[in-house]
This record gives sequence, C-alpha cells and structure tokens, in this order.
Amino acid sequence: MNFKTRLTLLFVGLFVVVLTAILSFIYILYAEFRREEFFERLREKSFTTAKLLTEVKGMDLEVLKIIDQNSINKLYDEKILIFDSTNRLIYSSLDDEKIPYSPSLIDQIRTRADKYYVDDDGDEVVGVHYKDQGHDYVILASAYDTYGISKVENLKTLVVIALVLGAALIAVAAYFYIRQVFRPIDDLNKSIQTITENNLHEFIRVHKNRDELDKLAVNYNQMLARLFKAFESQRSFVRHAAHELKTPLAIIRTKLERLEDLTAGRAEVGTILTSLSDDVDGQAALVESLLLMQRLQSQVPINTGPVRIDELLDESARELHAVYPQQVVQIDIDASVEAEEQLTVIGNALLLKICFRNLIANAALYASIPTLTIDLAKIPEGLRLRFSNPGEEAIPEGLIFEPFYRQPHEQEKPGHGLGLSIVRQITDLTHGAIAYQYVNGQHIFTLIFTHI
Repeated sequence: MNFKTRLTLLFVGLFVVVLTAILSFIYILYAEFRREEFFERLREKSFTTAKLLTEVKGMDLEVLKIIDQNSINKLYDEKILIFDSTNRLIYSSLDDEKIPYSPSLIDQIRTRADKYYVDDDGDEVVGVHYKDQGHDYVILASAYDTYGISKVENLKTLVVIALVLGAALIAVAAYFYIRQVFRPIDDLNKSIQTITENNLHEFIRVHKNRDELDKLAVNYNQMLARLFKAFESQRSFVRHAAHELKTPLAIIRTKLERLEDLTAGRAEVGTILTSLSDDVDGQAALVESLLLMQRLQSQVPINTGPVRIDELLDESARELHAVYPQQVVQIDIDASVEAEEQLTVIGNALLLKICFRNLIANAALYASIPTLTIDLAKIPEGLRLRFSNPGEEAIPEGLIFEPFYRQPHEQEKPGHGLGLSIVRQITDLTHGAIAYQYVNGQHIFTLIFTHI
C-alpha cells in the first residue's frame, strides 16, 4: 500500500469518526427531545383527565371515557388509570391496552416524584401525583408515540445515508486532492526511474507554490545539472585521453619497427625490441578496451539487426587462430536447433563478435588444456551458447566479471582483466544474459540471446 492510499484512508477514517460522532450526537439529542416531549404530552393528558374528573363532579364516568376516546389529541394505544388516596382504581379509559403497575409503584409516585419509563410492549408510561380541591390522585398514562418514533427511525436512516455518502464523497475528494498534492513527488519518482547518464538534462517541472515539494524539485534539478556537468567532463576526459594515448603509442610502435630493421642481426637487441613492441601492443589493447568500456557504460544507442550466431562464432575462431594457434575451438550445434532461423538473434554484429573473441581469448590464455567447446542449443527463452574449457580451480563468482580482476597465480600472464567485464556489458546491452559455473573441472560460461 503506497503512501497516498494510506493517507487517503487515514483522512477518510478521521472524517468518518468525526462525522459519526456529530451525527450520533444529533440523533441522540433528537431522540431524547422526542421522549421528553412525549412524556410531557402524557403528563398534560393526565392532568386534563384529572381536572375533568374533579371539576365536573356530576359527570358520568362513562361519558368521561367517551370524551377521552374522542379527544382531538388522541394518542395511539393510549391508556389512563386514576387512583384515589387509598390507591383504589377509580377511573380507567376504554382502551384494551394494559398498564402494568403495583401498589409500591403508586406509593413511590405519591410520596417521591413523578415516574417516566417504557414498559415491555414499548409503550411509554408516565406516572404523576395530582392534588387539587381536596383530591389526591395518582395517575398512570401510557401510549405509543407512533409519529415521533417514526420520525426518529427516519432520522436514523438519513444519518446512515449521510454518513455513507459523506464518506464516499470525502474519499473521492481526498484521493484527487492528495493525488494533486503528491504530483511533484510522482514526477520526481518517474524521473528517478528513467534517469540515466544520457538524459541528465531532462529536468522535472517546478510549480510556483514555493512549498517544500517545489523546493525538493528545485534541489533535484540542481543535482541533475551538477551530475550532467560531471558526466560530460568525464566523457570529454575519456575521449581526449584515449586519443592522446593512442597517438603516442602508435608513434612508438612505428619507431620500434624502424629500430628492428636497423638492428637486424643483433639477437639481444632484437629480443628487447620485440618485448617493447609487445608491451606497446598490450598498452594499445588496454586503451582500446577502456574506450570500449566507456562507450558501453554510456549506453549510447546501438544499431541492431538479425545476426547469425554460428557464422560469428566461426569467424571469431578463425581470426583468433592466427594469434593463438595452439587453441582448439570446437563448435557443436545441438539437435534442438532444427532450422537456420533458430541460429539468428537480434543484436549488433560488431559487439557480439568482440564478446565471442574475448571468451575465446580468455580460454586460450588461462585454460589448463588448450581446448574450448562451444555448444549451441535452442531453449524456450531463445538461443543458448555454452563455452566450456578445462580449468584448475573455480573463479569467485562475485569477482569474475569485475574490471581488472585477475586471479593471484595468473598475474604473470598477458591481459588486463577487462575481457569478461566487456562480455558482461555487451550481453546486458543486447538484452542477453550470461552466467558462470565451475563443474567437474570445467569453466562454463552460458550466454542466452533472444530469437527474432
């Protein structure tokens, strides 16, 4: 769950809690107001009935019941009981509704205070003590507030609907608002994901809010500007350094060749000059390798197209045979390869050729037995190449593809430890893969390339 979603949920949760508290408070107040108002109506009804009973002394009780039944303020399930000073029931309305009572309840109302409660049927009951004109009555009145309770239920429904709609609206509003607020961070995140040393000049847009996020964007753009300047300085240095190194090395090589011609017949001088020539060739190869590594690391777009892997392998082996005549290279094509098209991959012929030459040269220089076997096989991922040559011990997997790494006992052998590093960078650049294993005394380099 990302931070925007968590913040939205937190905001909605707080809003729901606050809104629930407010709406619940309103609902409880309204329900309490309805209850008190209905109890007051029952109390007034009780007093009105008692007054009619005391003031119209000659009135027939049956007539009083009829008046009570046809009152304009008649309540649902209304029932009125009147008790005299001896707790004798002297009046009961015509309703069939019963009011549960006990002598102790009547005594409490007479001696203490009025009673308000709800009976088991849900009817609300009020008990009052009435004294007037020498009369001492206890009156119990009950009824069911149909309209009031209906309004409370309607209010409950409205509260729930308001809570749900309010939460939904605030969730949508919070999502879009937080999304807008975090837009600079999203832009920064996208820029970080796509930034390379080749697009350091692609700055992110800065708004004019002058808040913390805008300051972050400004600082990020300034950092990119500094990195762009540093990378440009590095590229410029590598280009000029490579040129400046290659030129004097070529001049030295030419002069050494002339000296060899002038000192023909002098074996000792010829040996020294040959050694110097080899050193110059080694330095030139080092410069070429460093320049190639810089170009690969800069991820300059390369031209790609269909390449026949078997033809490149054969060509690379023939070219290196002149340099390492003792090296035997055997190329085997597995039975899984059923058509020539399966030997064709997408890549850059020049880079792949450098890759294969480095692997063959690595086997020629460091293998205990001058034999290299290259197997080609079709797999679901594409075309698999397996370079296998004998070796005395495994190379540390974490260091084998590191630039300039060479095993301690091989320091005297020619090379600079850049060949396998270049192989790794070429396979990565051509969307391939390479892995190393040491199995049964064999160094095994496995390369996988994608078909057309």
